[in-house]
Amino acid sequence: MADEPSYQSLYRKYRPQAPDEVVGQDHVIRALVGAVREGRLSHAFLFCGPRGTGKTSTARILAKMVNCVNGPTAEPCGTCVQLVANREGPHLDVVELDAASHGGVDDARELRERAPTAPAMGREKVYILDEAQRLSREAFDALLKVFEEPPLGVRFVLATTEPHKMPATIVSRCQRFDFRRISTDVLADLVERVAKEEEIGIQRPAAELIARVAEGSAREAEKLLDQTALLGAGEVTEETVLTLLGAPQGDAMFELADSVAIGDARSVFEVVERLVQEGNDLRHFTGQALGHFRDLLLVRSAPGEPAVTDATAEVHQRLAAQAAKFTTAELSRVLSLLVAAQTDMRWTTSPRLTLELALVRATIPEADPTPAGLASRIERLERLAGVQAGRSEVVASGPEGSTAREGGADRQAAKEPTAPEGPPEDADAAERRAVAAERGVGRGLATRGSDGPTHGRSVDSVDSVGVAPAAHAPSAASLDISAIRRSWPQFVARLAELRKMVLFGSLESVTPAAYDGQTLELAFPPGRRFAVQKVRSKEDEFREVFAEVFGVQPAINCVAREAAVDGPMVEIDDEPPPSRDDAVARLKAELGAEIEDEA
Repeated sequence: MADEPSYQSLYRKYRPQAPDEVVGQDHVIRALVGAVREGRLSHAFLFCGPRGTGKTSTARILAKMVNCVNGPTAEPCGTCVQLVANREGPHLDVVELDAASHGGVDDARELRERAPTAPAMGREKVYILDEAQRLSREAFDALLKVFEEPPLGVRFVLATTEPHKMPATIVSRCQRFDFRRISTDVLADLVERVAKEEEIGIQRPAAELIARVAEGSAREAEKLLDQTALLGAGEVTEETVLTLLGAPQGDAMFELADSVAIGDARSVFEVVERLVQEGNDLRHFTGQALGHFRDLLLVRSAPGEPAVTDATAEVHQRLAAQAAKFTTAELSRVLSLLVAAQTDMRWTTSPRLTLELALVRATIPEADPTPAGLASRIERLERLAGVQAGRSEVVASGPEGSTAREGGADRQAAKEPTAPEGPPEDADAAERRAVAAERGVGRGLATRGSDGPTHGRSVDSVDSVGVAPAAHAPSAASLDISAIRRSWPQFVARLAELRKMVLFGSLESVTPAAYDGQTLELAFPPGRRFAVQKVRSKEDEFREVFAEVFGVQPAINCVAREAAVDGPMVEIDDEPPPSRDDAVARLKAELGAEIEDEA
């Protein structure tokens, strides 16, 4: 055999050896340290929590605390014979059992018979049962008596990731400690500390990415650091981590959410195709998409609360800007579709088809046969027909911009010319007619940013195949709508750097919808029609900065997008308050009011 020792994995090399080395579990360590100092240490403990959070390591530290030559002590010395034997080799009085392979009743009986024997080396005997939920029912019954009346000098530690599977008779006889997932910041600090000890170069964004992928597990984070260090030859960057994980490159999540927000099915297919070509696991991508839309829902539901998401300040700002493009109901429907797709992926042989179907239904409500999709479709028909939610009147725009309210039999006349009597139309035909009327007359709830027709796919338009019509040939072959969306955050950041705060505030939650080489269409979130006016008033400044970032100066066309589904939250419109003359005119029209002379 070679004299040189074999390589030891980082997660084994840096396993916590003392109470102060355990990260992210301060509540457990404080309780154990306090119990040792006060002499109130229980005979049985139940450590439960996610994988890699320090359950078994804490159990070993507990064994050191009771067997140290200075013990029981809250600060084991780490140098005495007992602790060295516990750290470097098998300690005769610290018995670790894997319940997955020693979960039978015979193993439990053997443990029960050996427990009363005196310790061989240390002060006490400590039995650590890992994955305790795997013990059979008969094994639990065999151990019940020894847990109820434990011998002197014997302690039990049961570690489990599934405490709900533990019998209540066992749990009630143990002190339970719930280990929590370690936060991203704490894990990133741990990764950087280990990398410094191992002389591995690592950037903070790469450490945070490893921490996010580890999902609260210190062991997983150290394992990923070990692998990425080998892949990057001692230098770990974000690209190295993404290459190892096969995770989506760049801002695929934000790009996908932008496509869903404006109903651009073609871009959705392009994102999925790019992921497939790059060799990404679509099941893993679906889980990431679920996490991203969940973060958007949390940010949308709790604005101004960065703690609701496990993200950096910069990422949280991007999430807040993108969450404003959706309603709560829209995000809930997208999450439901992705959860169903993730479940179906466990059994299907075509995960790509399953994912694409879910994303198309999320992007185009008309393709979703579920009640939520039908509700979205009905809401769309009502909007195109001019029906306000919760009212029976119709709002129709007159030639001068005034509103006329009609009801009952006059509803059809208020929206379009009278059609000859015939058989009733189905929903599809009615919707096609409404869309055609909107396109032909130019009316509707969307606010157009220019007098010309919108280029590309209109946000409120529906195509029979659910894909945007082909745009005109672009003049700059290197610039397309996908490239603009990917670099849009940099463009908005440049506006902030130049102190163009009006454009910055108006465009932070805007999504580029279409680009034909000459005209750029911008989709504004629902209720942002006043922002459209502000952007149009500063179009020259917009084009100047756009040329600085992208190299072209297109004309802009603004569209105020309408929500696909009415959510429980009330959308706040940023329209300016009406003037006194407008308010008086509205009172006269609706209430028949008259203004009395102030004298």
